[in-house]
Amino acid sequence: MKNLPSIKQLQYLLAVHQHQHFGRAAEACFIGQSTLSSAIQNLEETLGCQLIERENRSIMFTAIGEEVVERARKIIDDTISVKELTKSFLNPLQGQLTIGIIPTVASFIAADLYHLCATEFPELELVLIEDTSDNLLDKLEKGQVDVALLALPYNTKKFHTHILAQDPFNMVMHQDYDVAKGITDFNLLPPASVFLLEREHCLTDHALSACHLSKSECINPFEAASLHTLLSMVERQLGVTFLPQMAINAGILAHKPMVFNAAQDTAYRDIGILWRKTSGRIRDFRLLCDKLKPFFAEKCAR
Repeated sequence: MKNLPSIKQLQYLLAVHQHQHFGRAAEACFIGQSTLSSAIQNLEETLGCQLIERENRSIMFTAIGEEVVERARKIIDDTISVKELTKSFLNPLQGQLTIGIIPTVASFIAADLYHLCATEFPELELVLIEDTSDNLLDKLEKGQVDVALLALPYNTKKFHTHILAQDPFNMVMHQDYDVAKGITDFNLLPPASVFLLEREHCLTDHALSACHLSKSECINPFEAASLHTLLSMVERQLGVTFLPQMAINAGILAHKPMVFNAAQDTAYRDIGILWRKTSGRIRDFRLLCDKLKPFFAEKCAR
């Protein structure tokens, strides 16, 4: 077949779409602007239609240009997948692996995860990125991370999801906070006595759902930015909070006058690993899962 677009032309097109500027796109591709402009013009000639409207210093993608960009993105992803597949087959779990982790997991396992991978996969260059669930899913979709470690449930339909462990929840309080002792129905807790993280942290929704806490009057309007801020409120006997077992096992309550009670058996969050369904490194990721399952089982054990 003749006159097909080249991978390089499609990569240049995606760069222009991302930066919305020929000069910045050329810099990102490490080529001259004239080279990039010629490549885009040749692509348009090959396809027989205009993809980008150019007026002075501004550009705008045509309707068909936007559709071509979407198809081009899939072609590039599939091409990368082919390269990843052969590389993974020849040299499993070697080279760079970028893992995105949410803060309420990374805080308690990041250093140990580095050590685990260095021991089990000495040829692997591990890069960890800590971010919120929404941001990590966006980075995963764009290929900025290879896999993501998230707490579930979460809307992850776009990606393959593999559950690694269950992380139980516990009610945490000051050892002298008698008003909460013996309470198993958390909706009976005093008004404004439950302290939680900001809503952007999925731990809040997971704790409320898993612990069946539906009475909004129980929840204090204060929203903490970190677990340590959360614990400072509880340490002052202002109320209680809910922490996953992973945090307690990591020693977050060490040397604090705090106690914790296990919530119901059904009160837990799942720790899952996600990757793109089009990835060519599935063999790598499954090998990684084999090591991460016992790792997380120990981190989340009661």
